[in-house]
Amino acid sequence: MRLPRLSVALLLLAAPLAAQKPAPRKPATKPATKPATPAPAAAPAPAPAPPTTGFLQGVAFDSVHREPLIGAIIQVEGTGRFSITDSIGRFLVDSIPPGAYRLMVDHLMLDTLGIALVTPPMSFSANAVTQTYITVPSSETLVAMMCPAARRTLGPGALVGRVREPDTEEPAVGARVSFVWYDADLPGLPAAIRQSQKKVPRVRETTVGPDGTYRLCGLPEKFEGKLQAQRKDGGATAEVDVAQDDGVLSLRSVSVAPLVVAAAKDSTGKPRLVAKGSARVTGRVVNKSGAPVAGARIGLMGASAATTSRTNGEFTLDSLPSGTQALVVRQIGYRPTEVPVELSARSPARVMVRLGDFVPELSPVEVVSRRDEGLQKVGYLDRKRSSGGYFLTPEQIEKRRATQFTDLMRTIPGLQVQSQGRDAMLTSSRSSGTGSGGCVTVYVDGAPWQQLQPGDLDSFIQPDEVAAVEVYSGAQIPAQFMTPGQSCTAVVVWTKTRVLSRGK
Repeated sequence: MRLPRLSVALLLLAAPLAAQKPAPRKPATKPATKPATPAPAAAPAPAPAPPTTGFLQGVAFDSVHREPLIGAIIQVEGTGRFSITDSIGRFLVDSIPPGAYRLMVDHLMLDTLGIALVTPPMSFSANAVTQTYITVPSSETLVAMMCPAARRTLGPGALVGRVREPDTEEPAVGARVSFVWYDADLPGLPAAIRQSQKKVPRVRETTVGPDGTYRLCGLPEKFEGKLQAQRKDGGATAEVDVAQDDGVLSLRSVSVAPLVVAAAKDSTGKPRLVAKGSARVTGRVVNKSGAPVAGARIGLMGASAATTSRTNGEFTLDSLPSGTQALVVRQIGYRPTEVPVELSARSPARVMVRLGDFVPELSPVEVVSRRDEGLQKVGYLDRKRSSGGYFLTPEQIEKRRATQFTDLMRTIPGLQVQSQGRDAMLTSSRSSGTGSGGCVTVYVDGAPWQQLQPGDLDSFIQPDEVAAVEVYSGAQIPAQFMTPGQSCTAVVVWTKTRVLSRGK
């Protein structure tokens, strides 16, 4: 209201001023000049052309994880126009020619599922905004689409993903995918009854399809287990932990490379074949507070590659097999830590390993229950009852109070500990024919581990980390612990990390 009033006041003030005309003055005498030619008038600016394209505005939602679909590419088919969803799933596409077009959604999760998300045709008009809401189907809908009804009667859950070649990104068609889990304890059962029940491993297997995906159906609604992919030529991934406690669908993709082996020598100088490759991993080992941990032992599960961390916690491992692998990091005073890593010859991987103190939070009764359950899962108790090997039990390990792992093995039949100064290594008491002990193959948590030099086994495994030990020789060796073409004594070590962990 102030502006009109002010304008009126100014007009009223200007009226009397205009009525008082000043007296005319005689113009000053100036030299005569030629009148200036008036400039031509400027042409008026052309009016802007009306918009001829439309707009798309919307939100994308991930119903599987119940969160916005972040980083998805939303493309208007046939126009070359697209947008990428932001941190809350929003997207905006401009300059869309009028017409009817489908929307195509591209996202890593959809690639893992092996599905294409395409909308029905949508109409776009010039100078108009079309709004839409895109949602990934729910877990229940996807499981119903992917799994036959007969399989779903075995269980409502499913595990799906993609298996690829790590160095080429091509689908690993025909690779065998297996998942092993143990049924969860029934709620309400007393501990004594749970201990008496024999845990039976459950297995689901399938092969990778032409599109590079796999689908394991008929799983429980909640589970913890191990996933592994294996090629026909022997290449395999590490055993990957997968757990599900919410919903009926879990996603996990892995990569598996062809098996490449190279000649090496064991602790006694005998030749053996080990997995090799041209992948590399670098990383850093730190404690809970983020400070570097020096001297930690870093090894690749299933391979002979191993190293120790430097003063700043940094480490490097070269000549590794490509694919989904697992690093195991051990250091005195810390709980052993297993870290999955994706290795490829195309570029080095980088990992950060944070160690944690091994302080079981379970009561003594619960620790014993969990330990016995774990030993049953890995087959230790069954082999102890039926095979002819030598078994070092948890109670025997506690009584020996060893300061080094090799001290635990000094009185075991068929083995001898050869000391070189302060370092020691295991050899077989059977002569190798060269005056030295026979070869020994060490398995840690079921995976082969090679002694490279005296002392490395003691730095890799500490006595208080050992849950149980099995020793076999000759015809007593179970098939899974035999070395093809050799008759080495097999020492199988089970750590507390593996035995006390659920679903492993």
